[in-house]
Amino acid sequence: MIYQNIEFFNIAEIHDGVLYRFPEIVGKNLGVPEFDTKGNFVRNYTGHLDSVRATYDAELRFRAKGPVKIVLETESEVHVTVYNGDFLNNHFYCAAGRKNEFIINEIPAMAGVKPRSENRFRKELWRIAINGNGLIRFVSLDAENVSLPEVGDVPKKRLLVYGSSISQGVGTPFPVLNYVNTGAQVLGVDVLNKAVSGGCFCEKTMVEYLMRERFDALYLEAGTNIADRPYEVIDERVGALIDTACSVHKDKTVFVVTPVRGLSDVSSTAANYRKNFANSKKVIVEHAKKFPNAVLLDGHKLLDKDYYLAADILHPSEFGHAMMGVNFAKMLSRFLKK
Repeated sequence: MIYQNIEFFNIAEIHDGVLYRFPEIVGKNLGVPEFDTKGNFVRNYTGHLDSVRATYDAELRFRAKGPVKIVLETESEVHVTVYNGDFLNNHFYCAAGRKNEFIINEIPAMAGVKPRSENRFRKELWRIAINGNGLIRFVSLDAENVSLPEVGDVPKKRLLVYGSSISQGVGTPFPVLNYVNTGAQVLGVDVLNKAVSGGCFCEKTMVEYLMRERFDALYLEAGTNIADRPYEVIDERVGALIDTACSVHKDKTVFVVTPVRGLSDVSSTAANYRKNFANSKKVIVEHAKKFPNAVLLDGHKLLDKDYYLAADILHPSEFGHAMMGVNFAKMLSRFLKK
């Protein structure tokens, strides 16, 4: 969205300066049934709403003459990474519960960089990437000649991503290098990351919102967190997501990945999710094969080495994200060429 002559990429709404990656109305209508070990309904689970309010893979994009001063108020610690086009300028940590002010200077060596050295973004484009939990309030940005990105400043193709914490990149020391972002840099595409840590329950409200977003291709990693629900719930929700995406956007490629390796695939003492992951994989495969525009990806080939995982044997490590990004780019390359 556009706010104060700045593009707030991957931000759906701003209220009193507070950034929202999803519209408020979407967050208020999310939930998934929870069951006990005997299959009896317990409650409507909404524990993932904090993740919906988290700000990940959001960027302030603009042209300006530096130095640039930005002020943010943050509830939790927030990562701020600044780029001039594709080139890293600086990296900061916003302290929790305070107003944070940063001054970012232009780097003299950038003046001599030619267009041949650029990849996805023009060097004249400032990109301030924001990743963190809790409320994040944009207070101000001061620089000379602030203007919106121009045609050609950003990649032509946009990949919309919906998935779990694996795709959101939660827990990685450097969130901007989660595997979808790493793959996108190799592919030369932009990423609109709508993954939800602890969530991705394919609620009707969420699906309707995603279908309204602008994208050139869609990537769905939806078989992880919902896998411990009854098969009927998985089929009703994940199946409907795939059916809707492939039907509404018949002219676009919909990439659908089966669950990545983890838990009892790797560790004898981790939670036994073999049956659960088999159920969500079955739903994904059965629905994806119905549509010519669906491309089925093997999650075990995406995360193809056990040691790409962190010690919880579920989420990728920082190295795992980097290597998954390489694999991700290979899987998508013939469909998303530069």
